[in-house]
Amino acid sequence: MVEEKLPEWSYLSDTRGIGGKIKEQIDDFIVTEKASHEVGEGDDLIVKVTKHNMTTLEAVYELSKILHVSRKRFGYAGNKDKRAVTTQYMSINGVSEEDLERVFMPDIDIEIIGKGNRITLGNLDHNEFEIVVRGINLPEEHIEKRITGITEEIDGKFPNYFGKQRFGSTRPITHQVGRHILRGDYEEAVWTYIAKPYEKEHEKVKKVRKDLWEKRDPERGAERFPSQYRYEKNLLYHLANKEGDYLGAIKRLPQGLQKLFIHAYQSYVFNKALSYMLEDGVDDKDVELPLVGYKTNISDDKAGRKIKEVLEEDEVSLEDFKLRDLKHLRVEGEYRECFKEVKDFKVLEIGKDDLNINKNMVKVSFGLNKGTYATVFLREYMKN
Repeated sequence: MVEEKLPEWSYLSDTRGIGGKIKEQIDDFIVTEKASHEVGEGDDLIVKVTKHNMTTLEAVYELSKILHVSRKRFGYAGNKDKRAVTTQYMSINGVSEEDLERVFMPDIDIEIIGKGNRITLGNLDHNEFEIVVRGINLPEEHIEKRITGITEEIDGKFPNYFGKQRFGSTRPITHQVGRHILRGDYEEAVWTYIAKPYEKEHEKVKKVRKDLWEKRDPERGAERFPSQYRYEKNLLYHLANKEGDYLGAIKRLPQGLQKLFIHAYQSYVFNKALSYMLEDGVDDKDVELPLVGYKTNISDDKAGRKIKEVLEEDEVSLEDFKLRDLKHLRVEGEYRECFKEVKDFKVLEIGKDDLNINKNMVKVSFGLNKGTYATVFLREYMKN
């Protein structure tokens, strides 16, 4: 069955980790998108945007308000983390250089590159990272020794798990919602998304969710949620007006979010199968596993049998991925590499942590291809 809490996926390396924490400060996590966009001709303005403590979607929302244009006019290659300093390229249709030069936002810096074509998802070479791990309770020489040992063990490749943010960092419920949708249990899908409480969430919001999870009173819940929880409020008002229309409530969510629920469940099954493979021992780092869909042909090897076992436990069939009530969400299935290459891993600094008394820190840099997670790579080194 889908766990309430995400399991601890298996590691590739056996060397003990260094522990520690990331993202204690905004500039402890720096991400720079590497891409080459042809400029000179095109209908869009290509810009390089550096954001501080702001997701890509938040930046687009704020810029669209200031420029008085639709968010649909923005193009970008991927979503970037919030608690970080992130640099990425965007395309904006229907605005001039003069329009952008008048924009002032304290958390966003904009560099105009020139005219070009729309930037779409995945339209990048790779991402480069510079990350500080703090609060390490080890002597400097032990940190260096463990990092060296792990680097030798993984030999340039690491398990290509989906990161925790795929499932919800604060509330890991996206894959749970996806499972309910696949099984046609729309009522449980809606209440899991809106109301299922988790300990890490802000106390006030957690209390609202807990009360709603127990009493399931849409009108009262809609009034109590803070204004920024607009998706929850939207669904609750819909249920207050159309009692029991849970399928209709799901359809009121943005299609991108609806798709995320299904993709998160695919990711969960993939992670479980990959973790099982690592636990059992893997010699071939060029293997792939399916992101299951209705056309997936599941192999009869150990990993394939694990996928079948997970689906059977969750009472999900391949046929369910046709999503007959939500055909825009149906997925045929595809394959994903089990291991990914890390580029130019370097230890930049090991020393005293100026934020944590009697603790040490390490600063590292590396590059990753699109679709991979820096946090997943670092977990091999941190193991906590």
